[in-house]
Formats: sequence, C-alpha cells, structure tokens
Amino acid sequence: MQKTLQKCIVISICGLLVIALAGYLSLNAGENAVQPTTAVQKPEAQYTFSQYQGRLALYERGYAMPVEIFDVYLDSLPAEERSLIAAGICAETDAEIQKIIEDYTS
Repeated sequence: MQKTLQKCIVISICGLLVIALAGYLSLNAGENAVQPTTAVQKPEAQYTFSQYQGRLALYERGYAMPVEIFDVYLDSLPAEERSLIAAGICAETDAEIQKIIEDYTS
C-alpha cells in the first residue's frame, strides 16, 4: 500500500511538472518571434546636401560645419528645389554625391 501511494505521488508530481513546463513554453513562445513594425527605419545617410548661408552645402553626419560649400545660391533655384535642399538631400556613396553636385552645378 505504501509503495502504491509513493508511485501515485511521484506520477502526480511528474504530471504537474510537465503541465508547468508546457505552460511556460507556450507563454514564452512568442517572445523570440520577429515582431512586425509599422515603419521601416533607414539608417541615417553619411552625407546630406543642405544650405549654408544661402548656398548649397555638403554636410557629413555628425558635423555642424559643411564639408564643402558650392557656388550655387538657393535664391536662384526654383521653389521646389529650395524645399528639397532645405529638407536635406541624402547621399551615401561618392557616385551619389557626384551626381547631385553635377545636377546643381551644371
């Protein structure tokens, strides 16, 4: 009788452990899943074309002073282009930088 009671207690404890483990795993199953985001964040551009004292200027990320200032006066540009420059035109590669410079200086 004593052995039967011990077997019942051991089986009951094992059953409770299995139930507890299953509950824990089901609660934590979604924690490692990739959560969808509403907005895709792009990394900041290394360079930005903006304005400096009324002229087109190239800024490097993290610096307050421009890397280069061009002889392109914003007041000589159409309003739409001035708005784009005021908002900042991003560039990552040397090719992108050269293309934007050519677009505004030629």
